[in-house]
Amino acid sequence: MGASRQVLVRTVTALGLVLALPGVAESQVGIRSGVAQIALVAHIAPRGSIQGVSAERETGRMGSVSEASVMVRVAANTGYQLVVRGTPVAASRIWVRGVNGEFQELTAGSSVTVARGTHAAGQWDREVQYRIESAGDLNSLPVRYEIAIDPTL
Repeated sequence: MGASRQVLVRTVTALGLVLALPGVAESQVGIRSGVAQIALVAHIAPRGSIQGVSAERETGRMGSVSEASVMVRVAANTGYQLVVRGTPVAASRIWVRGVNGEFQELTAGSSVTVARGTHAAGQWDREVQYRIESAGDLNSLPVRYEIAIDPTL
């Protein structure tokens, strides 16, 4: 007997046994429909990005120290920290206002956290304030902006 014929015979035999047993057909009696509740939970990867940085704008001057600010647009779907990092081309002394409200000196390679966001998703404009000791051009701040996201879900 071929393999396909054996499968056919087994299937017909099993079907015959199911139809011959009255308990199987009767077990369907009494089933009722009702409202079902389903919970859907979606997890997305935590993400954040810097959407843009405005041009530096001078806001004041005290002797040889200029004050300036920029607006940084941040987008995130989780908690984040906006960080300013000094680059190696700094020709003047620069201080940046941290999240604690105090100005901290920014040197090549050092960083200062300037803003923190909650775990809500959205876009925000964050003002970053600087003090620069130099008679140089404000349009070339030697800094880099970074966003660090909180991956906790």
